Amino acid sequence: MASYPGELSELCRRVVRRLSPARYRHTEGVLQAARTLAGRYGADVRRAEVAAIVHDLERERPAGELLRLAEGFGFPVHAVERDRPMLLHGPVAARTAPAELGVTDPEVLRAVAVHTTGAAPMSLLDQVIYLADYIEPGRDFPGVAELRRLAERDLRGACLAATEATLRYVLSRRELIHPRTVEARNWLLSGLGEPEGTRLAEPE
Repeated sequence: MASYPGELSELCRRVVRRLSPARYRHTEGVLQAARTLAGRYGADVRRAEVAAIVHDLERERPAGELLRLAEGFGFPVHAVERDRPMLLHGPVAARTAPAELGVTDPEVLRAVAVHTTGAAPMSLLDQVIYLADYIEPGRDFPGVAELRRLAERDLRGACLAATEATLRYVLSRRELIHPRTVEARNWLLSGLGEPEGTRLAEPE
């Protein structure tokens, strides 16, 4: 299945109309990081590009609209998502992208859906988009440089470090934690079902 039937430039033009300039700059950064990670770890680069472009399609939709769309699509809305509807922007984008953008590849849509909270298990593409969103060049927070260095040799380890950093941040703010993030952390830590190619061999 083609990840997207048209040109990437056309997909970008369609997405940019939905986002503020700052949000689209972030999307361009995620695209750059996703290309690098996909190439390094053997993920499908085209799928990574499409998922990166689409991942924040619904990020700037108002909270009430995200909730209404989620309920309209009929997927379960967790209590944490009702408290923080922004967490729904990935799952909602995965439902709106086929009709609005012509993106129908299940692997791409899955990566879009789980890019904020993570999930258990996570495919190679899921991990690429999840981490690209976290370490794209526009991000600037304590520890991001170390995460970028880790991402150069251990994709799963970098995803785990990003997830644990997210959990520490949410705990510091005394906010609700989405159980999918805890499940993702446990899955990444256990290493069960680790996709091939997520760790580069150490140089001899």
